[in-house]
Amino acid sequence: MTPAEPPLSLAKQFAARGWHVLPLSPTSKRPLANCSQCQITGATHRIETCPCLPRGRWCHGVRTATTDAERLTAWWQRQPDAVPGIAAGPSGLVLIDLDAHDEELPQHPATELVPGHDLSSTGINWSSVITGMHTLVVLAQLHGGPEPWPADPAHQPLVVATPSGGRHLWYQAPANGLRQAIGELGWQIDIKAGWNYGIAPGATTGAGTYRVLSGTHAAPGQMPDWLAREVVRVASTRPRHHPHATRPADRSRTTAANYLTTVISRGATRLTGLTDGRQRALAALAYQAGGLLTWSGLPESHVVSWLITAGEASGLPTRVATRIVRRALANGMRQPLQGPARSLRGSAAHA
Repeated sequence: MTPAEPPLSLAKQFAARGWHVLPLSPTSKRPLANCSQCQITGATHRIETCPCLPRGRWCHGVRTATTDAERLTAWWQRQPDAVPGIAAGPSGLVLIDLDAHDEELPQHPATELVPGHDLSSTGINWSSVITGMHTLVVLAQLHGGPEPWPADPAHQPLVVATPSGGRHLWYQAPANGLRQAIGELGWQIDIKAGWNYGIAPGATTGAGTYRVLSGTHAAPGQMPDWLAREVVRVASTRPRHHPHATRPADRSRTTAANYLTTVISRGATRLTGLTDGRQRALAALAYQAGGLLTWSGLPESHVVSWLITAGEASGLPTRVATRIVRRALANGMRQPLQGPARSLRGSAAHA
């Protein structure tokens, strides 16, 4: 498969392997626009019953993804320069998107680099953490592995270099019902799953070509167990059977509340200094706060208000900040975390 391969040919190759394909804009990398009827604000029809889909139109973005070669041909005859995208969930895949944006490290990386993990005692050289790939290496080391994926073929993803210098890791989905998770696994790491999509490996956009570095298109590997657990933890759409986080005893409840308050305060300070990546940073902060909410004993309404205010202070519109906070906080609450006992003991000792 060569970088210059025609888009339709590339789309058909993936469709033949069972990967569901949709057409994307070569400039914005977003799904092509809906028809005029589906663009009407407040349209009442449900996506599942939209008459455009059985008629072979590309309305409703990723929902239109298909493996039908005739439909792909018709689409690319109408839009020859469209870029093939891959719908993750329908294809049975998860894309781990490792960014390499020019973005400052979180102000307090020990608690903010990998939400839900306290890295204070790891001795990590923070100056060496520059991209999402480095964050994934840190996460792997927390689980006892020196690399983000083992060397055996069963766990090899399809690895793609993005034009911006990042990496796409395509894996078999470790579970059904996963969703997109932006920044919730770690700094500069996005998970594309469910009704989300990625640029097809080998495709070319206005920014450049998504070059395949290693792995096989025919059968991307399964995630190693530790990575599968982490992905399911942050990208699950439903709560699973696991012990719920418990509120600390009265003696330490104030300290627990202070811990979450400090996490939010530090995150808010970092948000105000960002020009890029504010939505991603707010989502990661809200997700972490959601995981710690029950443990902290703080009222949910207070935390929601603080987070929305932090988003607004960074320059995000209220509507956008509210949407991000409510969704990410709810996702975090479905995956409750226990705060670091070490910090509680230390704080109690100084009380």
